[in-house]
Amino acid sequence: MKKLMFKILSAVLVIALSLSSLAGCSKSEKKEFNIDKITVSASDKSRIEVETDDTLREKEFVGSAAITINDDDIYSKSFGYADAVKSKKFNDESLFSVGHLTQNITGAAVLMLDKSGKLSLDDTLDKYFDSKYGDLTSVTVEDLLSNRVNFGNYIYEISTTPAENKPLEKYVKSENPDKYSVKVNRLVLTHILKHGFSKRGNSAQSNYFLLGKIITKASGTSYRDYIKKSIFDKLGMKNSMFVSGKNKLAGYDMNNKVWRRFTENPALLNFGYAYSAFGMVSCSKDMSKFYKALVNGTLGGINYLKEIKLAPSNTYCGFTQDGNNITASARVLVHCDYVHINIQTKEVVLMMSNRVGKTDIKNTGDELYKILSSKINGIILANIK
Repeated sequence: MKKLMFKILSAVLVIALSLSSLAGCSKSEKKEFNIDKITVSASDKSRIEVETDDTLREKEFVGSAAITINDDDIYSKSFGYADAVKSKKFNDESLFSVGHLTQNITGAAVLMLDKSGKLSLDDTLDKYFDSKYGDLTSVTVEDLLSNRVNFGNYIYEISTTPAENKPLEKYVKSENPDKYSVKVNRLVLTHILKHGFSKRGNSAQSNYFLLGKIITKASGTSYRDYIKKSIFDKLGMKNSMFVSGKNKLAGYDMNNKVWRRFTENPALLNFGYAYSAFGMVSCSKDMSKFYKALVNGTLGGINYLKEIKLAPSNTYCGFTQDGNNITASARVLVHCDYVHINIQTKEVVLMMSNRVGKTDIKNTGDELYKILSSKINGIILANIK
């Protein structure tokens, strides 16, 4: 009987100690609130949704908007129609030209190859390009990534120099827009390298075009294949691809009240031309997956936000940095995109539209960020009191 009583008392003591330990952990966890792992309640999500809906409707926004924090999808909604005949409404898989947000993905690929040892950010360009184009020993991969060098704006220069543009125009118009054009790609590369460089100003389009060629040489596969296998496939970005004639992209010019299709400008459908500078097509669902992976360091094991925070300039990986906020914007013909990320709290606001004119997508995106941020600040204050 004594032995039985002893066993019962021992069991009660173990349970009591365990409960005491758990209670201690709970108190400790509350004191050690982790700003990098903020969670949003259902009621706060509902408030964010109402305010976001009101803002987007007031701005007459047409397109897709998505808001995330950490791994949590806070908001995802689409407004309006994708084409002139209004036969199909937008949804989170509707395609947009990603434009210069392509540079965020190109930049991520460069950091992945640096992490794996297949290239170094300190590599000079003579390692990747022919010396016949001049001395490239003073320009590094990181110079391109951070726009600390100016190779000119190939998009503007080619389009405004008719004599030089003739062979490019010929190939752009004659090549199959559904296939990658080696000829067009080679002509653009030659133009950029012949232009030469200076350390004054920057040239994001030309710099990121060159980074695409570096990715190809460092990875041993084409830029397109590397991006698809290492980023699109890995993150389940099933609707992301590269521009071609198969992408029936169109949008509305609100100022001139006219629908415009990308087929008006064959260069915008030629991946050899747009390439790693602005040549991707995606949707809000996929791009949200990419930015969530970026802020959580789940792509290639890289802390991208730390890399951007420690970058040698305020432009890096296609982002512009201002304190804890990094932003990127794009416009190609009648498609525009905008992303606003908080490095510290991992808030992401993404907008994609096929309307240009009345609505300033950047200002609207920043308003949505303020709505989200006000709720997040309240959560932070409630947990650190």
